[in-house]
Amino acid sequence: MEHKTLTLDYDKDLIDKILEDKDMRYIILFLYAIRYDLFKDLNEPNIIESYERIIILDEIYKRNIINFWNEEFIEVAVDLGLFKNIRNTREFELKDDDFIIKLGDETITIEKDTISVPDDTLYLMINKKLKFLQRRNFNLAITRLKGVRCEKTSAIHAFIFEIGEHDYTLSDDLYHILDQYGNIYQAIKIEITIEGFYQRFKEIQEKLNELIKIFEPILNTKPVVKKINKALEENKDVLEFLREENVDLNEKFDFDKIDKENSIFKEWNSKLVSLINFRYQLEEVDNKLADIKKYYSGKDKKLGYLEFIKKVSFNEDDILKKIQESLIKLRTNLIKINNEISKLTKKELKLLNLDYERFIILSGND
Repeated sequence: MEHKTLTLDYDKDLIDKILEDKDMRYIILFLYAIRYDLFKDLNEPNIIESYERIIILDEIYKRNIINFWNEEFIEVAVDLGLFKNIRNTREFELKDDDFIIKLGDETITIEKDTISVPDDTLYLMINKKLKFLQRRNFNLAITRLKGVRCEKTSAIHAFIFEIGEHDYTLSDDLYHILDQYGNIYQAIKIEITIEGFYQRFKEIQEKLNELIKIFEPILNTKPVVKKINKALEENKDVLEFLREENVDLNEKFDFDKIDKENSIFKEWNSKLVSLINFRYQLEEVDNKLADIKKYYSGKDKKLGYLEFIKKVSFNEDDILKKIQESLIKLRTNLIKINNEISKLTKKELKLLNLDYERFIILSGND
């Protein structure tokens, strides 16, 4: 028989390869969650009926939602981002009954046995959770998923189908394959937690680099950062090590003619060294985050994504506990670093840097 539909026997490696691409992965997983977790694979007619009674309304009030939808449906709808003006379940609960709920100009529709999701709706759902997803990459991923070449035959597999203009539905073949691996929504939530933590880490890292840049921009360049890390690993004086390595530093780093007991120098040097040490600690956090991501992503990943879903769903090898404990420990370290960094402001450091430069000029005149 000619191979036309997706099957595990032929296409497991191909599916894992597609799921390795984060843009395509989230499109597939969110479409799955909409079908399975929100609409129960269309196996409960009362859910469909109550949903359609809401979307035909000209204006949707919170009281309408409460009257027609059950608590679980509301919770999943909010979590997926179906409501455009509600961020989370708590915010929904706090709204008055006459609060108008916005689903957008277009929203999910159901016709016969097909769930159609507008591309704008799907993108905003994913982007709500994963801010790094760019619309251009999303569009490219959508195009690729409509026709994926089989690795073993000449077949072209549609992982998703376009319904009308700009509406998409998940392939039945792919849906039933994913359904064998367990709780897809659980895998999404774990990954979103990891990615959310990573985004917070990046924000703190960028803030720290901005502070270091005030002292000397070259300290943020990759070659110099590499030398700084080497100095810290070898427990050497960082700034002295950079001079020994002939790094082209500003003349204010030439300490030979400076009174190192001067209070301005001490404060300037102390704050710079502290910031450099904090960045080194952040890099350790980054490395450990990368290790966590290796469960499901990257060149050195431990598991294909299908296997990751299975392990998370059934908590094999205590994977959930391992990930959660690692994130809690990293979160403690991140909070500690951020608290210290937050004590400093750009204005304060700029003034300190100016005071130090003025001190150098006056010392030279003496």
